Amino acid sequence: MLNKRSRHVRFLCLILLLGLLSIPAAQAEKHSGTVRVLLTRLNLTDRMVISLDGSYTLNDLAFQRGSRLTVSSQDGSLWVYYEGMALNAGKAALFLRHDTGDEKENGIRINGNYELHPGDLRVTLQNGALQAVLIAPVEEYLLGVVPYEMSDSYPLEALKAQAVAARTYALRKAGSSGEYDLVDNTNDQAYYGVKKEHVNAARAVRETAGVCGAWKGQLAECYYSASNGGQTELPQHVWGNGNYGYFSLTDDPYDLENPESVVKKASLPKTLSSNDDLKGLKGPVLGALSEMLESRGYDGDMDHIRVTAIQAAETALPLYRDTPTAVMTVLRLSLTVQGRRMLLDDGEEEISIFTSPASPVSSPVPGEQWGPMEALPQPLTVALDIFPTVESALGLSINAVRNEVITLRETDTAFEVESRRYGHGVGMSQRGAQWMAGKYGFTYEQILRFYYPGMELASLSYTFSLPTQVSRQFLSTPGPAATPTPRPTLMPLSSTPGPNQYVVKVGNIGVNSYLNLRDAPNTSAAVLRQLYYNQPLLVIEDQGDWLLVKTDDAQGYVMSQFTVR
Repeated sequence: MLNKRSRHVRFLCLILLLGLLSIPAAQAEKHSGTVRVLLTRLNLTDRMVISLDGSYTLNDLAFQRGSRLTVSSQDGSLWVYYEGMALNAGKAALFLRHDTGDEKENGIRINGNYELHPGDLRVTLQNGALQAVLIAPVEEYLLGVVPYEMSDSYPLEALKAQAVAARTYALRKAGSSGEYDLVDNTNDQAYYGVKKEHVNAARAVRETAGVCGAWKGQLAECYYSASNGGQTELPQHVWGNGNYGYFSLTDDPYDLENPESVVKKASLPKTLSSNDDLKGLKGPVLGALSEMLESRGYDGDMDHIRVTAIQAAETALPLYRDTPTAVMTVLRLSLTVQGRRMLLDDGEEEISIFTSPASPVSSPVPGEQWGPMEALPQPLTVALDIFPTVESALGLSINAVRNEVITLRETDTAFEVESRRYGHGVGMSQRGAQWMAGKYGFTYEQILRFYYPGMELASLSYTFSLPTQVSRQFLSTPGPAATPTPRPTLMPLSSTPGPNQYVVKVGNIGVNSYLNLRDAPNTSAAVLRQLYYNQPLLVIEDQGDWLLVKTDDAQGYVMSQFTVR
């Protein structure tokens, strides 16, 4: 029997900036230094192929480096196939990583992907599909996070700041009561696996090993986003109340200066040749003017309203009243407008509030008519909601959450409307960090101090012990008694072909390979099932390169070149 995994964890907390920090013992015990990551990007169905590019065991069966295994779901159990053998693993299979005794890579590759996943891999069944959770030391996990949350080409000090923020975020969530701590997408942090060419990110992780953010003896919430639009946001604005004393709402000139920060623009000319120059705002502006003109005795028909100039523009009404936020909710436009006034039957103009303020506007009478277009004596001001009206009309939306910073810049001929902020805007701006490090030479400590002004930096020291190296003698010893590898069970097909329908079988692939059944006729569509060699399919519709097919259990699209009649 192989030794079980043993991890000995010791914590030494040393504040880098502001003196000694003491993390409680209970907190220290919670953080083993490993994280459990749900691998969602693989889009697993009922089958996966894994390459063990390291030293691994499954139960008492050991595998040499380079072993290729297939894991599939059959009859509510996991089956593992390897070189003519089959193993019923039950409801869960844990591929346990061992020490290799060398500096070679030690991890798993899945479904032929290039990225390496260093750590243990736990595979379970969830509603008939495979679920994979990687259990990895946080420092190795970060090798697959940092170069995807930031580009590997970013300045080293920016990458270091990202490593600290990502490490703190991950360790704070480690040790949850569920089956995993993190997911590999933007619901937590982007994790794709490790590529050896990401040397800058690897250096950033290595040179900040163990460094985390802390506040009041606890790991901090190191939120970060791509771009804050020139001002950091407060977490209580985004997520509600919380104990976030290490954040502040601060103008960020570095994010604003960075030419790579996301910005969307629209231009409103000061002089308009027609209402169409208002672009997407034409409808909202004319709708607001219609009511205003009618109340003044003018024709409210939008086809008879003409905007000739924008005299002034401003944003107003901050989203939050308790802080000097840059997020505004209203766009005000002062407009020069032309309209038509009502004429009486004898051709005389009807009295308006402009000619006699004290006199009421006459009620419409039979036979009324409208005069020619004329400029109103004074500008009219319309107030438009930025979210969602202006943002949508001018194509300024960046986030699903409506929190963009909308600003105006006046030129000689136009008002330039600009929208910024990519993400929630809380904590570190990745574009801001890039500019601070690359343009101004800031260190990662200075970057973190700017974005988390009340946070301290602590150095957590943890050591790991992988299970002992698998001996050559063990590798050469026969494993558990193998059963003959069964052919994967094919789905039944009992339907009789109707008019213009016919039956094909999966072919032109390897006998041990499979064909993807997709929900749309393209290779980027979601995979519904994996169809094995010789699977019969009823063709419902022939689209040339793609076939719409079905079995008794599933329906979707396959590439016609991988079928035979």
